[in-house]
Amino acid sequence: MKRVLLTSVLLMPFLLYGQIPNTFTDVEKIYGLSTIWKEVEYNFAYFEKIGARNWDSLYKIMIPRALNTKNDYDYYRELSFFMAFLKDGHTRVGRYPNVDRYTTVYRGFLIEFGRIEGKVIVTRINTSKKDSIPLGSELLEVNGLSADEYLSKNVKPYISASTDQSRDEEAVFFIMDGLPGMEYSIKIRKPNNEIKTFKLIHGNLGEKFPPNTVPEVKTKKPVELKWFDRKIAYMALNSFEDTTIINAFKKLLPELYRAEKLILDIRENTGGNSEIGFEILKYFSEDKYLFTHYSRSRKHIAHAKRNGAYISSEDTAGSDWKKEAFLDFNNKFYTEDKYVPYLNDLKDKRIIVPTLVLIGKKTISAGEDFLIPLKRIRHILTMGETTCGSTGTLYEIKLPGSRGYICGLQSFYPDGSEYVGIGIAPDIEVKRTKQGIINMEDEVLNYAVKYLNKVDPK
Repeated sequence: MKRVLLTSVLLMPFLLYGQIPNTFTDVEKIYGLSTIWKEVEYNFAYFEKIGARNWDSLYKIMIPRALNTKNDYDYYRELSFFMAFLKDGHTRVGRYPNVDRYTTVYRGFLIEFGRIEGKVIVTRINTSKKDSIPLGSELLEVNGLSADEYLSKNVKPYISASTDQSRDEEAVFFIMDGLPGMEYSIKIRKPNNEIKTFKLIHGNLGEKFPPNTVPEVKTKKPVELKWFDRKIAYMALNSFEDTTIINAFKKLLPELYRAEKLILDIRENTGGNSEIGFEILKYFSEDKYLFTHYSRSRKHIAHAKRNGAYISSEDTAGSDWKKEAFLDFNNKFYTEDKYVPYLNDLKDKRIIVPTLVLIGKKTISAGEDFLIPLKRIRHILTMGETTCGSTGTLYEIKLPGSRGYICGLQSFYPDGSEYVGIGIAPDIEVKRTKQGIINMEDEVLNYAVKYLNKVDPK
């Protein structure tokens, strides 16, 4: 426990101007921290993996840390650290109140970073600075620390994520997330191996906003369709957020039915309602059932938990009520609903052609749930990178000035094996490269098209 806390020492950049609001009283600070502590112990789906003793110990450590914060921003950083300890992508604090946070915008610069070939690489830059910091430049240092050391000490301890790949993906994107006036000294290596240093200060970009960037930022629709070689249809399913997505999908069906081969892209799908994905997936399966994920949630019966304090595992043999009481007391009491696959009762024409589903580290939640039935659909393969590894339902809690969210549902493959905390690996792994970033190529999509061109449509 102490070792984890020691790695969280915050090396904040220098704040040049502006007073950070300090509006929360000590009572509010304790109340917010205690709300998280209480609601997590009662509702967090994976609480048995943390354990009440560890959670209580951390809570006690966090009390003086929360009280000693000097402003609202620091207080919410501590709440973020508290929830990040749970290692779950669906369990986190919401918007930081009373402050304007900057992630990619600095005075004169808009920069985005990504993890490419194990390095922190510039993946987007405003056009006016593309020669100063070209695409594919490697971030070597931030404020005197190597990029990875800075991430480990200042960013990752505050990121709520279920897997290492998801934590790293989010941390790299938010590597210099901060407030107006916060200053960062960075060292980069350009693609030509020239080493340069820059001072970045969060603030007004100083040019029209949003600026022109390389690559260009394109507004994505929930459902998009385009063609390759008149035979390969490409459809991006960027969200399962609401039912209008099903209608948008159906409007494209007359064109989609012409496809001899198909690419479904859910690399940018950050979830929503899993059933929306399943309703779309019905069109791509001949089967009567989709073997979707199995879910369960914690149960709590106060009287049973009271009895469980006096029952050992040996006492539970041959007694259902003793078993339930023992499980309840030890935070292992769950709903046990019978698994029922998702009925594919579609009457419309189906699209049964060689299909690749593109996935990546941003594919999360309902986007990952969409992948579970594919294991049994023979004409569909996945391609890309291992997914985020986080799904579930969000239980919302009120915090001082904002909200928090707690995962209330565990999800598994139909056979009970886990993908939360692991991610879903692709059938065919294809990763982005530094050269691909420099050339502004979608290497995964390009490889998918080449792959399908070699596949017999029959």
